[in-house]
Amino acid sequence: MNKNLQYTLMSFTGIFLMIIASGAFDSDPYYDEAYYDDTESNELYDIGEPGESQAGADAEVAVADAEADMQAADTSVIDEQNIEWVNELALIDEQYPNDMERLERYQSLIDNNNNPYAPILLANTIVNVKNQSRNVSIFEEWLDNFNFDIESLNSLDSLANSQNINAMFLLGTYYYQVQRYELSRNWLERAANQGHAGAMNQLAWIYREGLGVNEDLDYAVVWHRYSAEANYPRAMTNLAYLYSIGKGVEKDLETSARWYKRAAELNSASGIYAVAVYYLNGTGGMPKNEQEGVRLLMESAKLGHKRAMYAIGLRYEYGNGLEQNIDQAMDWYSESAKLGEPDAVAAMNRLNY
Repeated sequence: MNKNLQYTLMSFTGIFLMIIASGAFDSDPYYDEAYYDDTESNELYDIGEPGESQAGADAEVAVADAEADMQAADTSVIDEQNIEWVNELALIDEQYPNDMERLERYQSLIDNNNNPYAPILLANTIVNVKNQSRNVSIFEEWLDNFNFDIESLNSLDSLANSQNINAMFLLGTYYYQVQRYELSRNWLERAANQGHAGAMNQLAWIYREGLGVNEDLDYAVVWHRYSAEANYPRAMTNLAYLYSIGKGVEKDLETSARWYKRAAELNSASGIYAVAVYYLNGTGGMPKNEQEGVRLLMESAKLGHKRAMYAIGLRYEYGNGLEQNIDQAMDWYSESAKLGEPDAVAAMNRLNY
């Protein structure tokens, strides 16, 4: 794990962001009028040659046009950079199903690319991992910790209104965490209706929890399913979980196991963990297989799944499926506890660490 990130998860450290600023020329050309005096004679005084006067005016118009072109070029460059930044984040969200992988990459975009929007998804992931989601003050404290510039929401809003669905998703995520659910739903729905799988999954949570709307489990399942069918692993595990408990759908452990398997095939730590549990219990239409279950638990733990880390620690502590090793147990408990797993904290206290 990136050492900077690991320290961030344990304490509120600052990571300096370079603030990207831009300016443009605002100039109104001034046209000198020729002076004409006709008081006592027909002579003209201080009047330049007609050709010279027109040339001066043309030159000033040319300067104004050049300045306007520079302003347009500057704006275009800024827009292209902003689009690149939101696309970087969208790629990470799509390609990395595991929290720890995304955290490291979001951190890298701050450290190396000065991506001003990365703190939104970095803070969002941290509060989800640490079970602090929808706690506005903690979310904002994490944003401050990463020197998030609130003014960057203006450029995100501009991109979103230009039909950039990745910007819509970022705004929807930000407003979700600060509990402005109507705004969140608005942006997430717009992105979801244009095929953004992450927005579909996040929108499902709004209806699943009844955040700013009436709870609607049927509609939540619809969006989780759309997202899962778009190959979004976190939606697969969400849908699988609902099937496992019969919430919003009829309870069906075999269907649950199928969705967890699909997520596991995409290297989802949550999917791998759930498949391990099904093997260990012999449920979901799967044969009981202790060896395969423990192997998958270890795989999930190594990918950063905090519950799997705790389970591996427990097996090392008691020598259940793994050779007893208290030091190894404590190492896994410690890693799990860092991510907010309460049972791991209790285990460490029980062993007087």
